Amino acid sequence: RRSTVLPDDIPLLWIADQALQADDPEGWEQYESYNGDVYYVHEVSKQCSWQHPLDYQYQQLYHEEKHKRETGQETSCSPTRGAIAPNTPSSETCKPSGFPASDNSAPGSGTPKDSSAPSTSIPASISAASDEQLISLLQHVLGTKHPELRQLLTEPALSKRMVRCFVMRHKSRMGGGRFDFFMSISKEDDMYCFTAKKHSVHKGCYYSIALDQDDSKRKSGGSESFIGKVRSDRKSSEYTLYDDGVNPDGKEKDKGERRRELLFVNFLNSLRNRNPGAMQVIVPDAKSGQIINLRPSGNSETLAERSKRNDFADLAVLKNREPRWNPNSNMYQLDFHGRATLASCKNIQLHLTDGAPEDVSFLMGKVEENKFNVDFKGPFSCLQAFAFALIVFDNSSSAF
Repeated sequence: RRSTVLPDDIPLLWIADQALQADDPEGWEQYESYNGDVYYVHEVSKQCSWQHPLDYQYQQLYHEEKHKRETGQETSCSPTRGAIAPNTPSSETCKPSGFPASDNSAPGSGTPKDSSAPSTSIPASISAASDEQLISLLQHVLGTKHPELRQLLTEPALSKRMVRCFVMRHKSRMGGGRFDFFMSISKEDDMYCFTAKKHSVHKGCYYSIALDQDDSKRKSGGSESFIGKVRSDRKSSEYTLYDDGVNPDGKEKDKGERRRELLFVNFLNSLRNRNPGAMQVIVPDAKSGQIINLRPSGNSETLAERSKRNDFADLAVLKNREPRWNPNSNMYQLDFHGRATLASCKNIQLHLTDGAPEDVSFLMGKVEENKFNVDFKGPFSCLQAFAFALIVFDNSSSAF
């Protein structure tokens, strides 16, 4: 459907842009009908609406700003996304919200820890740090000696302690949404690492992962910011993580090195069932922190096909730690040591199939409506941990 913008309204297009990118307000959940139409349900009142809960507020904002222009009054600057909440006036609509520094933040931007959302201020200790100091700090946290930031984020961690991170989910009324990944690099500071966005295609969906939140800088292929892609099948039961290499079956297969497969997940039981979702998670084995290079040239060499024939040479296989049923609370329970404070089917722990269930390699726990802790250690890398979190979000979509 096409729409026409009047010339007088062009200066007010920031309102439409903000409305399209606004997060769903607290208490409202987005759902999709059988024919693909989006609707909204309030968790408490169970009120249903085909109209976005923020539409009225943005319509009023448009009329107010237009009246100011017509009467010569001073107009507001362009607020950033998420500045308006239902019936909640904002006094800081001109300040960026929900980003480590700005929309163009790059890895290395610091944010104060333990806040409900990443703050705009950058701690002096991190912002003043040189590249060498930042690399040294990451080497200490991850237990590796890689000299470059990209390697530190994509190669397996060797730290015996879990690396603490978190994901901020930004829901979108247009579908897809955005996910930002942060690593806790000190007791006071968190570092922005990745941003992922969901894209729907006829064969399922995929998530593009980049080192930058700016859309214009994070397109796949030919961009230094693009770092990987998570691809699902049509049933959202099998997922594969690729790096930024070339698709061997694509049109540009002769223009670069073949892409690596870094992670494969097969759900035997969907997380949407609100029961412990049985799954098989496969990652390339890590030798001294270096991932075994798996660059399939044909379908038979992919992780998906190898898992079907139980060919796990040079691979690490993990499974989800099974919670125990508590008849008193009438639910499954698992100790997350304070890293999960809200009930959710996204609360997951992974351990190696040939290891003790208590020796957890990955943990994901919900702590706020749109904030999830993600902790990991080898054989996972920072990128693989984020990718698995994205897979959990996708497989459990529409669930709590």
